Parts: sequence; C-alpha cells; structure tokens
Amino acid sequence: MSSSTALHNPRAVWFLGAPVSKAIAVTTAIVYVVAEMNKWHSSMVLDTTKIFDHAQFYRIFVCNLTFASMGELIFGLVALCPLMRRFEREMGSRRFGAFIVYASVLSTILELVFFNIFFDMAPRYSGPYPQLGAVLALFHKFTPRQHPKFFGILGVDFSEKSLTYALCAQVLLSGGLSTIVPVVFGFISGLLCVKRSETELPEFVYSLGHLVGKTLFVDEAPPVMMSRAAQRGANRPRRAANGGRPAAPAAAPRPPPPPPDEAIAQLTGMGFAREAVVRALQRNGNNVEAAANSLLMG
Repeated sequence: MSSSTALHNPRAVWFLGAPVSKAIAVTTAIVYVVAEMNKWHSSMVLDTTKIFDHAQFYRIFVCNLTFASMGELIFGLVALCPLMRRFEREMGSRRFGAFIVYASVLSTILELVFFNIFFDMAPRYSGPYPQLGAVLALFHKFTPRQHPKFFGILGVDFSEKSLTYALCAQVLLSGGLSTIVPVVFGFISGLLCVKRSETELPEFVYSLGHLVGKTLFVDEAPPVMMSRAAQRGANRPRRAANGGRPAAPAAAPRPPPPPPDEAIAQLTGMGFAREAVVRALQRNGNNVEAAANSLLMG
C-alpha cells in the first residue's frame, strides 16, 4: 500500500497517553541488561540482614528496579505493562504516578517489617512485584466482569478477568514466598492508596519528570490520514442501484442499552460526576475504558 493511501491508527503508539508506564517498562528492561552485564542481581535483593546489619540501605531503593532473570522479565512485563497503561490512561499520568509512588513506599515498609520479623526466610527477589500487586488491586476493584461465563473448566465458569489473573499468578508464583510476599503487600498497598493518590506529589516532582521524560517517554499522537479516494467516497451521496436516485437515508441506529450500574459505580468511584459518567458511557457504547478516556480528555 502506498503512503498516500495508508491509514495511520493512533493505537499504533502502544504507550500513547501512558508516559509513566513507558518509563517504568523501559527502565526495568535497561536496568536488567546493565545488571546482567555487571552481575549485580545479587546486590539488588531485598535482604534485611544486609540492610540493617551491614548498612546496605541502597538495597531498599534498587530492589524494585528490575527482575532477576530473563523469564521473570518477560512474563513480568507482559503482565505489568497492559495493566499500567490502562489505569494510567483512566486516572491520568499525575494521579497514576502518585499512586505508584505511594503504593511502592507503603509496600516497601511492610516488606521490611515482615522480612525483619521472619528473617529466616529466603531474601526477597528483586523486581517490581509490589507495583504489579498495586495495579492488580486496581484491576480487581475497578474492572467489572463483562462476560461472567467467558469459559468453563470442569463445570466451573470463569470470566474474562481470569486470563489476567492467570498471567499474574504465573509471575506471583515464580519464586515462591520471595515473590508472593511483595505482590501481596503491593496489592494491599494498592487498595489503601487509591484514595491517597488524589493527593498529588509536589509540583517539582512533575516538573522534573516532564523535563526528563518529555523527549524519552511522551509519545505524540500520530495524525489520522485518509486517502483522497476514500474522502471522495465518503462525501459522495450514495445512489440506489435502480434508477440512479439517491438511496433512502439509513435507519437511525438503535440507542445503546442503559449503562450498567457496575460500570457507573466504577467511574463515579474515580471521582467523576454521575451525570457525566452516564453520558460518557452512552456515547461510547457502555465501554468503560473508552468512557474513562473521554472523561479524562474533558
């Protein structure tokens, strides 16, 4: 297809509208490569014995930067990125960034207390497991089940949400308690920090993030282009096959069904007015994600 007739879809930019998610994903991948080349993975483990007895406090800040193996990196990013992108688009980058920071800090505190008490456990694997637990909490709380009987196994019905849970379980169970504990604490922290995220971070944090990330992580929406032939076809009145007369106007489309109460509750829980939520859902065919995006865009 020539360039003059090519259609450009804004969805081609996968992280469009989610610079914080893109920054986390890219940083995780880059730090993994650097740590692998320099054999730093053992120094990034959250080991409370070395933190408190040997004053290796840097481990508190680097333990969430990247995963410890290639398998964890691949499955972790596959599970983490779609959830981060979705909720950053729904919450907005400023609020989502605040949510990630608050949940990460609270989860790290809970982990330090837990592993210091149960010091005989194996040290916690490095990786953004608390962040996975935090966005999984958002998914669990705010994503309605659209298809409760999406598939069944041995007579037990599962919704479409089960696919995401299964993928996250693969990551959660990959290292036993060393990965289960941070995801669980991240999940708890995510539930506790949803309302807290309405309190944004200090303005200098956003200014610094914009200065550093505007050229690296912010994607510009590509233009939507239409060929001239397609434009002529769209503007030309349709004619009937017999007689050459213009065809009768098409019947008005049926109005969408009333928005489900679960979808309304999900969006009003994010701080939007009920009337605006109902209008947005009706305009977007009761698609919760599309309605949230339209509300955020104003």
